[in-house]
Amino acid sequence: MFKKYIILSFILTGFSDLFVAQDLLTVEDAIKIGLEKNYSVLMVKNQQEIAKAQNNFGNAGMSPQVSLNGNLNLANVNSHQEFNTGVIQDRNGAQSNSTGASANVVWTVFDGLKMFAVKKRLNQTEQLSALQLKQQMENTVYEIIAAYYNVVKTNELIKAAKQNLSIYEERKKIANLKFQIGSDSKVDVLLTQSDENKAKSSIIQLELQLLAAKTQLNNLLNKPVDSDFKTTDSITVNYDPNIDELKKSVVSSNSSFLISKQQELITEQTIKEARSANLPFVQLNAAYNFTRSQSQAGIVFLNRQMGLNGGLTAGWLLFNGNKNNRLVKERNLLFLNQKYATEQTHQLIDGVVYNNYKTYLLNKQIVELERQNLIDSKEVLNVSVERYRIGKSNLLETIETQKNLEDAQVRYIEALYAIKIAETALLKANGSLVK
Repeated sequence: MFKKYIILSFILTGFSDLFVAQDLLTVEDAIKIGLEKNYSVLMVKNQQEIAKAQNNFGNAGMSPQVSLNGNLNLANVNSHQEFNTGVIQDRNGAQSNSTGASANVVWTVFDGLKMFAVKKRLNQTEQLSALQLKQQMENTVYEIIAAYYNVVKTNELIKAAKQNLSIYEERKKIANLKFQIGSDSKVDVLLTQSDENKAKSSIIQLELQLLAAKTQLNNLLNKPVDSDFKTTDSITVNYDPNIDELKKSVVSSNSSFLISKQQELITEQTIKEARSANLPFVQLNAAYNFTRSQSQAGIVFLNRQMGLNGGLTAGWLLFNGNKNNRLVKERNLLFLNQKYATEQTHQLIDGVVYNNYKTYLLNKQIVELERQNLIDSKEVLNVSVERYRIGKSNLLETIETQKNLEDAQVRYIEALYAIKIAETALLKANGSLVK
């Protein structure tokens, strides 16, 4: 029954519009456009691609390093040489040259298991980037829904205000007629004129609010700020939350909680990385070298060498002033802090879920009450205006009844909007806003 109330919410104002299909922007269309074009989402998507690109065996230190080197040296010198045979050799402008090339391979086959910890951290960082993207998409969808229904709400407030303006104009006609026939004073005419002006001013203020609301939504959708559109004229709510299920779903579906848990796992890997410095390392190396040197002075005029060589390098850092041990201790403390942060995040989310759940239920009650108030206030106002028309009541009674109607309209529309925001927040909290 409640769902029916929500769907019929704005029919009560008497100003339902028939929108042209091509001008209508539904909330589903807005969400789709936002997820495709919103700058914040696009930037986080790029961050995810960076995390994917960084997650490879090379960055983890598991792959060998291969390099090519080459050199060329030329010289033109004046040479004086005395050999042990007693021969003395003098050469002016003696030319020499040397060339060399090598292909080198260095492969760390053991580094205290650091490479495995780094690779696991890179995997977890990539998973973290996916969670962060989901969180950003959820935040964007939440903002789009809130902005969209803010436009709907403001539109309906404008419709209600225009309806009230027509009543003010009717009252003004009655007051003028009574003044002309001498049954009422000019005070009633001036009061009705003042109320009409206030109603017109309120409509202008609401139109400014509508402009700001549409600009905000256009910014979220990455559309030109002056793009105009029409929205639906109702707020539908078809969510039936269960507080126990919501609390259970937080630990498995809430993006903020999952991100904090993922950061725990990443911090745990950094501890293993720090501990690896206390273990030995082993490297394999191999190279193919080519060298050639030629000189016009000296005993050897030409020297050329080529071939393979290889070897093994091992090392073990035994003491560096306990720097590694202090680093391990720091990482352990960071890990503990991250666990505290996860527990705190869980507590904060529970609070958000509880508050939005209560907000949802209380505003549901308000909607049910204000719906009836709206019907009653409209009926009372119709009776009051008619009584004023035939002279059975004074203007102040009519003013009071119309004020009651206006207040009921605003409370009803605001309560509907509050329910929608609470519903959206609950869906975001249990990870259901973005599938």
